[in-house]
Order: sequence, then C-alpha cells, then structure tokens
Amino acid sequence: MPSPGCILHCGTGVLECCSCHCELPPLLACLPGLFQRAIIQSGSALSSWAVNYQPVKYTSMLADKVGCNVLDTVDMVDCLRQKSAKELVEQDIQPARYHVAFGPVIDGDVIPDDPEILMEQGEFLNYDIMLGVNQGEGLKFVEGVVDPEDGVSGSDFDYSVSNFVDNLYGYPEGKDTLRETIKFMYTDWADRDNPETRRKTLVALFTDHQWVEPSVVTADLHARYGSPTYFYAFYHHCQSLMKPAWSDAAHGDEVPYVFGIPMIGPTDLFPCNFSKNDVMLSAVVMTYWTNFAKTG
Repeated sequence: MPSPGCILHCGTGVLECCSCHCELPPLLACLPGLFQRAIIQSGSALSSWAVNYQPVKYTSMLADKVGCNVLDTVDMVDCLRQKSAKELVEQDIQPARYHVAFGPVIDGDVIPDDPEILMEQGEFLNYDIMLGVNQGEGLKFVEGVVDPEDGVSGSDFDYSVSNFVDNLYGYPEGKDTLRETIKFMYTDWADRDNPETRRKTLVALFTDHQWVEPSVVTADLHARYGSPTYFYAFYHHCQSLMKPAWSDAAHGDEVPYVFGIPMIGPTDLFPCNFSKNDVMLSAVVMTYWTNFAKTG
C-alpha cells in the first residue's frame, strides 16, 4: 500500500502537460518522496502546446486588454496583480494555432531547459507513469472544415495541411517538401477521392502529431531510463448530441469513465446516453486507475 503522505498526479490535456513537467527536476527537489506516480491522460510535456515560448508577447496582450499597457515589465506585472482573477480570466487571448498563450515557461529555474532535452538526458525523476491517448484526439482541429455531408474536400484538406505546417514549423527551407510528404503519408491512396476518408486521415494527422507521437516518445524515454511505464489507448465514447455522429473517442472522452459518471447518469458536463456497457467500462477503467495509484 502507498504511504498516505505520497501524491499521485492525475489529469488530462493541458493539466497533464503540467503534471509531466512536474516530473522534471528541480521542481520536485524540494519535495523528496512526496510524488510517486503520475497518470498522464492525453498530454505530454513534448506537445506543441505544453510550453509557452512567448510569455512576454501574451502577457502584453493581456495587459493591453485590462489597462496595464506600460513599457516597464515590472510595472506591468504590478498592475496585473491589482486586477481581480475574474477580470483576467475573462479576457480572450488567442495563441497561435497549436500553441498555448499561458502555460509553463522555460525559465532556467523551475524548467531549466527544453523538456525533450531534459528527458533525453534522463533528467526526470524515476516515477511510475501511466499515459495514453484517445483514438480521435484531433477532432477539434477538423470540425471546422467538415462539410454538411461529413466529408472534407480536397482543397480544404490541402489548406489544413499547409496551415498546420506554417503554424508549427514557420517558414523553414524545405517547407514545401514537408507539406507534400505529410499529404502523401495521410492520403489513403486506395480511396483518395472519398471526402469521408479525407476527414478520417486528417483527424489521424492531428491526433498523431499533437498527442500520439509526444506521448509515445515520453513513454519510451521514461522506460529507457528504467521508470515503470504503462501505456493505454482509449477507443470508446458515449453517445451524445454534443459531437458529430462520425467522431471517434475525442479529447477528454475518457474522463467520465475515470470518475464513474455512467454509474450516476447524465450530468450537465457529460450529457450522454449511458448504456450498461458504459457502466461496465467505467468500472474497469476505475479499477485500472485506482490499482495503479495504489501499487503502480
């Protein structure tokens, strides 16, 4: 049995990116023995939205919106501290696509270097981790280009790939080659003219890049240095009118099963038509999660 004085990180998405950062020293050096395990659901410190690489830019944007637009950054921070939390969080600050406006910053202190560099050097604490992804995490990046027939046109597919490359890789040499390579790899050549097939492969592109690859690399690096590592893939989702009928298990769809929501029925946050199978799956998921928390 674990010590009651030990803590398990558990969360999803951006929250779990922060949990992944927490495994990197020196953040926990002052808390020896307190954190023993982490469950990393659909997030990794290696995701493009896990680190804020332009903190001054987005802080200045926020300051402009709340009347703290001063040149001196010390004065700007002092002004922001006078604002209520409600006023600050109500401001709409939009980051560049696939990035985050407010998140962990590589400051040389709490996070001393790029997380991938730290992980490759084995600079993380030897904790048990369980991490995983959902089948269709990339849904939110595709919903806006799906046509009324639930497909994606050839032009929208090309634009989505180009926009993806431009926002994540800027304008490096070889950008055109990168774009064409991605199109080639994410085209189902046996069904290339089918709009629904384009939709599926586009979801797969965003799922792979933003969730699967960072999570797999994180798991591999942890295992390489001897940390007990477990990986899951979640393929199920409840029936709900909040998402299109064609969607797979999207970002966050595992959450109600982790907390036993199917056993109590629909809620405002999870207005799903839960079945007996959903109840059974939730019981299994809770068992896996709690067993990991207790014994690793």
